[in-house]
Amino acid sequence: MNKNKICGAVMATLFVAGDAVETSVFAQLFDMDDDELDVILQEIIEEKKNREEGLLLTRIGDKLQLCTNPVYGGYIKDLLAPDEHTSLSTSVLETLSIIAYKQPVTRAEIDEIRGVRSNYAISTLREKGLIEVIGRKDVLGRPSLFATTDEFLRHFGIASLEELPKIDFEALEESSQADEDSF
Repeated sequence: MNKNKICGAVMATLFVAGDAVETSVFAQLFDMDDDELDVILQEIIEEKKNREEGLLLTRIGDKLQLCTNPVYGGYIKDLLAPDEHTSLSTSVLETLSIIAYKQPVTRAEIDEIRGVRSNYAISTLREKGLIEVIGRKDVLGRPSLFATTDEFLRHFGIASLEELPKIDFEALEESSQADEDSF
């Protein structure tokens, strides 16, 4: 088997494996002597480094692993960096609305209004700095109280919570109750 085929087979196998593989496995796969394969693998490793390829072969003890070339680390970091301006999902926006209008509010109160658990949405909003824990409610279990942050105001381009659109919660309750009664 020639060096190019060995290189292709090793790279493809390591890509699919997703982890390091012992060189002895490749020696058996190619029906080659360990020492003979080691010489070829070392040549491949050096050639890939010299050509500044994006993917490299790396030795880790008696194993081979596919890895990215550190030369391209900046590109990878930029691509995988979290986008601070990603849009918020409907469930996250719904949770944020409840917190904005009802603050300070507990997770249980949010869950009751939404009718579903809000753990993920609250976690996402805290991660983005749009809400924070401002204290504990003085009831059994002392649950956290959530409120919006200054980042929330900046994100939505408002100076204060008073600028939020007015909502007639009583009318919404009555409308919701009427819908339930019709079923």
